[in-house]
Amino acid sequence: SVSTGEYVRSIEEQRARSRAELRGATSALAAVARHELPLGTALRFGGGAGADVPLPALPHAVEVASTAEGFLVDGEPSGPRSIALGRFTLRLSHQHAPAVVILDAQSPRLGEDVERRWFPVDPSLRVRATLEPDGARVSIGSTASGERAAERAGWLAFVIDGATCRLAALRLLEPGVDADHLEVYFRDATSGHESYGMGRYVAVERDGADAILDFNRAYNPACALSPFYNCPIPPRENVLAIPIRAGEMAPRLGQPPAHG
Repeated sequence: SVSTGEYVRSIEEQRARSRAELRGATSALAAVARHELPLGTALRFGGGAGADVPLPALPHAVEVASTAEGFLVDGEPSGPRSIALGRFTLRLSHQHAPAVVILDAQSPRLGEDVERRWFPVDPSLRVRATLEPDGARVSIGSTASGERAAERAGWLAFVIDGATCRLAALRLLEPGVDADHLEVYFRDATSGHESYGMGRYVAVERDGADAILDFNRAYNPACALSPFYNCPIPPRENVLAIPIRAGEMAPRLGQPPAHG
């Protein structure tokens, strides 16, 4: 078993990595464009005369086409993934609303005064629950597309500070999503005040028959930092009346750097 000190240290190390990655080439701050790619269509990204989306200093283009199962990259089947092209990264995002997000390692936003912030680690907010199976097919809202198909795998009931809470664990029914990956998209009484207004996400961990929600690992969707992403919106049944002061807070968004 892990001691409390080791647990807190692991969370703090994860946060330090997240702070460092904020300035990296694949940070949400590096995103500079989003190109929708309706099923069956294709775009060429990069250099050369045939590029639909020119990217400077690249000698050739990469063709990305969308299919119901994923993508074709220069004719080869591919799932959602990232493709490095010089200083650029193409992020292939399916979600049954396929798109390519372009990230630029020289994006001016990487120099902006932006800070990711977290609540203090509270080991009591790593809660254990039993997953009550459901299995219903549902649709959930998303920030840059129509509704997205998901399976409500089950319900998680737990108690925080004497308050009984119940949240739906969801599995997105999309290419590239692991069949075992469950997440809870939630809002709480801190949303729009201390934490990001749209809500936060937390992965469901499994420990035998039990499920664990570690709210210290609750994180913001990429939409908290960039308009170029398509992020699930927490469903109404996942709105908690109590505050969850654990995990990621709303980012601090300062001003762009002054240029003389």
